[in-house]
Amino acid sequence: MLITVEKLRIAIDTNVLIAAITRPRGTSAHIVNAWLDGRLEVIASPATLREAELVLGGGWLARLVSREAVESLLEALRTRSILVEKPELIRDLRLKDEGDRRLVEAAVAAAARYIVTTDREFLSQRGYDAVEFLTPGEFMSRWKEYEAG
Repeated sequence: MLITVEKLRIAIDTNVLIAAITRPRGTSAHIVNAWLDGRLEVIASPATLREAELVLGGGWLARLVSREAVESLLEALRTRSILVEKPELIRDLRLKDEGDRRLVEAAVAAAARYIVTTDREFLSQRGYDAVEFLTPGEFMSRWKEYEAG
């Protein structure tokens, strides 16, 4: 009898992606590596992919990491994420950043359990619908509990 374990589905904010690529031994990098190793599912939408391309593709990041590392991460986002084509707009979430709202919309549409972010305004909301907003450290604690059963 084959038993399949459902993978935890999350959304990752661009600030966590930046931390992962610039601090390869940090908590954010552990989360990204778990996704790349197939232990987590990450969701995206066309809007969140565009934001990641704009933020990560900016020249300032090239001073910190190689262009190849940035392109590799962006390619993984494009090809290894669960893509939500047209998430429903959310109008009652009080976040100033349009990109943050697009991330919440994609997470809700894809039934993600968590959004992982370091954005203080984002974290002040703590969640929307069934999606919780967590720091990378908080997520790692929850994920360890999830994996333990």
